[in-house]
Amino acid sequence: MKRTFLTVLQTVLVFSVLFLIGCKQEDKLLSGSSLNAPNRFPIYLSPSDYTEENTYYLLNDDEPSSVFFDPNQRSFYVDEPIQLTFDDDHYFQLRFYSPRALPNVTIWAKMAGYEEQFKLVELEKLMPFQQLRLKLAFATENITAQTRSGKTIKIMANPHLAGSDLSFEIECDAPYYQTLQSIKSHCRIRFQNFSQLAPGTYGDWPLRAYQAREGVAIALNMMYMFSSPEFEAELKAWGPLYSNTNVLVDKDVLIKQPVGHGELKFGCVHRGSIGGLGNGGIFCLADHCFYEHYADDASSTENMFHEFAHCIGYLSHAGNMTYGNGTLGWTALCNKVYVELSVAKKLPIYSRRFMHTRKTAKNQYTSNTQYRASAHIIEDPELDEIDGGLAPTGTTDLNGENGNALSFSMDYTAVPGATATTFRPKDVYVYNDTMYVVNDAKDNYSLEIFNIKDGKVSHLKSIREWTRADGATEHFLGEPNGVTQANGKIYVTHTGSRTEVFDAADQSFITCLGTGSWGASATQTVHAFDVVLHNGMMLIHDKRYLVVAEERMLGLLNPMLVFARSENLGEVAGTYGMAVDTVNNILYTTHPANRIDLFDLSAIREYQEIKRSGNFTYKNSPYALDFYDKKLYVSSNGDEKFCEVDPETGAILKNYTTIGGITLQAPEKFCIRRKTLFIIDRIADGVRLYAIPMSELK
Repeated sequence: MKRTFLTVLQTVLVFSVLFLIGCKQEDKLLSGSSLNAPNRFPIYLSPSDYTEENTYYLLNDDEPSSVFFDPNQRSFYVDEPIQLTFDDDHYFQLRFYSPRALPNVTIWAKMAGYEEQFKLVELEKLMPFQQLRLKLAFATENITAQTRSGKTIKIMANPHLAGSDLSFEIECDAPYYQTLQSIKSHCRIRFQNFSQLAPGTYGDWPLRAYQAREGVAIALNMMYMFSSPEFEAELKAWGPLYSNTNVLVDKDVLIKQPVGHGELKFGCVHRGSIGGLGNGGIFCLADHCFYEHYADDASSTENMFHEFAHCIGYLSHAGNMTYGNGTLGWTALCNKVYVELSVAKKLPIYSRRFMHTRKTAKNQYTSNTQYRASAHIIEDPELDEIDGGLAPTGTTDLNGENGNALSFSMDYTAVPGATATTFRPKDVYVYNDTMYVVNDAKDNYSLEIFNIKDGKVSHLKSIREWTRADGATEHFLGEPNGVTQANGKIYVTHTGSRTEVFDAADQSFITCLGTGSWGASATQTVHAFDVVLHNGMMLIHDKRYLVVAEERMLGLLNPMLVFARSENLGEVAGTYGMAVDTVNNILYTTHPANRIDLFDLSAIREYQEIKRSGNFTYKNSPYALDFYDKKLYVSSNGDEKFCEVDPETGAILKNYTTIGGITLQAPEKFCIRRKTLFIIDRIADGVRLYAIPMSELK
């Protein structure tokens, strides 16, 4: 029975997990590799060998609470996050309580009646929260094995072998394993529903699976920190700590209390004004505490260490072991060391990116923005392997250029039933033989779709309204002014502060970014003027900011959220356009204040303010721009309507206001596709759209 476990292992941060009750296909367990055979040890396994028959993932989102609240099924000691057992039915089982994978793991076994340990299992990578369960052929096979000293031995078949006849030892040279081994605490971690602890006082308190997974990270991190020489040194150098008013804490006693604490039962408290509850083994935290503790999240640990102080016996709020009370107390001390160890990548789970609960949590108690600025940026190849890197990732659509250069001119007569007042093109985009034109004529807002095969323009469809998944009908709330197609989707911006996304195949509505009301919250834009798709980023220019969303979250997030936003670029009414220099990964954006701004797209980080990497003054008010053959072209007002421009200085290199027999009067937005300039000219007596071969720009 397959379950979904939302953890950040791939781009959409989802991997499948399997619920195992038993292992029925015993022969298949050892046949995943040509190196394996039922009568030979060790068993070699790589991640590709993990199947429904041998692997299940602990604390997955669909795991029943009756399972993870049962300490006999879900509990561990922080200094023993890998649990190894062998039962009387000859099943070997490994459980790994860790949000982080562990490479190069070897399991040695010692069997009663045999002098030496032998190599039982070699794992290329032990996966986060993995339960590995293998049926070993001790009952039916004489097994050949390799001992510690290099001898080859034969273990005779024994159907009466009991679970108590085998013991195990773990061997691993990975730095992460050494980190786990340095934890001095033997604290037992379990999970509990405290809903009935104080009925009616703090509301319902069910712990969710994602919180339990974060509880594992918190437990490993805290107990590693309390075991570290850095913590001991900082504690000794710290100012006086008081358990109550003027009751001084003995630091020699205090240093032993955290690592000597016997058990923590993680729970969740749900009430806005309550950050948590702690007492003895009870360790309840508010929802946000479970994922804000990382240095590359909010670096917020006060509630966590406040409640832990209660757990180790400091119950009073009068000293500074729980609150600062005007002095730098326990919570500030713990936060300082915790953050420093996290930034130094010394904590076991030093980054939110190992799980990124903000992106994966189901049924959160509180409404949190999924994206949050990191208090500290942590760069790391191991993390990049998990989530693809700190910047959004994806594939830039380089297709859509099929066909020869085209030459034609069209106006409102190309749209059935349209007039010069009901069809006023604002932007155009071409993908192979399909041309998209947004129409900003008052009371007639639409997206018009044309076939332009062989230069013959034929109207295919008008999109004026659409139906959402819930059955509601929607329409453009403001003037449409930007359109593009990429990776099978059509994007349309409009001044109704939304960017609509449609399926390119059937034009059905997928989702949108924006609420319809302008603003700068995680779900809003200040109008929306232009849109470009590049390397997995939806790049939207609104009236104040460059706004970035993740293309991979389309259809997964509801509502869509802003990944990052630029500094305020200055609010000016007018036309905005964008294009990417794909060679240098630089976004060029026009600004009505006679300016072209540059953004280094490789520098974009999750919810960090995006700064311009440069800008230059343009002679006129620029409208739109695009690259072709490594050259930058800009449309604008003034005498120079359409020009080739120096991409480093903004200087006009060539004036193409007149191209062949066409003299542009009021050009605005354009695109260069299929070796053709598609440009809209909003002339005095109407609007024309021209298709001009780039070969005519001489």
